[in-house]
Amino acid sequence: MDISTSISLLTINVILLSAVIITIIVVGIVLVVKLNKIAGNVEKATSNILSVTAWFSPVKVFGELAKVFKSGKR
Repeated sequence: MDISTSISLLTINVILLSAVIITIIVVGIVLVVKLNKIAGNVEKATSNILSVTAWFSPVKVFGELAKVFKSGKR
């Protein structure tokens, strides 16, 4: 095998490996962006669940019922 053939093969290998590395980096960035969006949605859902469970606490429910009955008697 002469030198020009080996240089050609090495050049092709470098180009292919560069393309693979760039593809892996792009896929990683896309995954991080999607995970960030999912984390934001999970945070919103958690805050909604927290507000619903806070409203359904017995103290809150009975307090609101007491306010309704007190304001209705006036």
